[in-house]
Amino acid sequence: MKFSVSTHDLASALGRISGVIPPRSPMPVLENILLRLEGLSLSLTATDMDVTITTTLQVKGERNGSILVPAKRFIDTVRALYEGELEFDADPDSHRVVMNTSSGQFKLSGLGPNEYPKLVSFEGSISISLPMEKFSGMIERTIFACSSDEFRLAMTGVLFQFRPDETRSVATDGFRLVRVIDHEAKAEVEEELDIVVQPKALHLATKAFETDSVTLGANQTHVRFEDGTTTITARLIDEKYPNYESVIPQANDKRMIVRRDDILGTVKRVSLYSNAQTRQVRMKMGENSLQVAAQDIDTGGEARESITCDYGDDELEIGFNAHFVREALDRIDTSEVSFDFSTPLRPSLIAPYGAKNGQEVLMLLMPIRLNN
Repeated sequence: MKFSVSTHDLASALGRISGVIPPRSPMPVLENILLRLEGLSLSLTATDMDVTITTTLQVKGERNGSILVPAKRFIDTVRALYEGELEFDADPDSHRVVMNTSSGQFKLSGLGPNEYPKLVSFEGSISISLPMEKFSGMIERTIFACSSDEFRLAMTGVLFQFRPDETRSVATDGFRLVRVIDHEAKAEVEEELDIVVQPKALHLATKAFETDSVTLGANQTHVRFEDGTTTITARLIDEKYPNYESVIPQANDKRMIVRRDDILGTVKRVSLYSNAQTRQVRMKMGENSLQVAAQDIDTGGEARESITCDYGDDELEIGFNAHFVREALDRIDTSEVSFDFSTPLRPSLIAPYGAKNGQEVLMLLMPIRLNN
């Protein structure tokens, strides 16, 4: 195969697929990139067998063909080159690659394309198109709450629920839960479909796509994201997701509305004095006031701060992990947030207050028992 390409364009394409390449693998062939030239279109493919990324770019093609090139050396070389044109020439028999630039020549040994594992063929049972902004928002607002416990495999991923009138994304680690409902993302489905997607595929999807919209397809074993230039196909987590709806409280009768920046700043400052292990902060609500306090008996540290809020006269004191509160608030983009409480030992709900932009966001936090 032989082609010429802008080093800038090639480096950008390599950046879109590099995140999936394993640095060390029990299958050394996966440490390579598959290049395939057809006419003026060059495709680059990388996989770790769970996630596969293929991206395409336009080149000046001279001779069609395919080859495997060592990923690290190829990527490092292209990134180190001056901007300009690169001529790539691969011998189909010896798989020897010669790369010429205006100032130098670089040679490396590749492998035959037949040594690469056969990639999964994909036929989706559902298809849905989303603006990239909404797609990224659904991921960023949920993925942080995934569990890291491999014994609860389903909870290490994000649950997507496709319905004719809405699409949901859900994540929980048992201590917190996030549910995002997009009422404008209507899936083309005859039957409801639930899938659990591994976080790595979602992280890569938010970084690889450069267009304004993304198309999502799924079946019972795989999910696919594509934007016209780049395609990501990922194996689903083959575990049933727990019934998360059963833990969402329906009778939290105490509501606090507070400015997001006010409570976020207060929690950040006060939590500097919380215990390093529990990270506990106390939130004490009274009529139109909120006091946030923390204490670390081990170091003698103590802090409290008060801010105004919209709250009734039914006083309540409740404890939370400050890190969880901050992570939730960091993913809310409205100027005000609502907190719905019931008792100090029951789950509380956090949600954006005001404009929702077609998406309904609900975050559940389990409290920490307070020690008097």
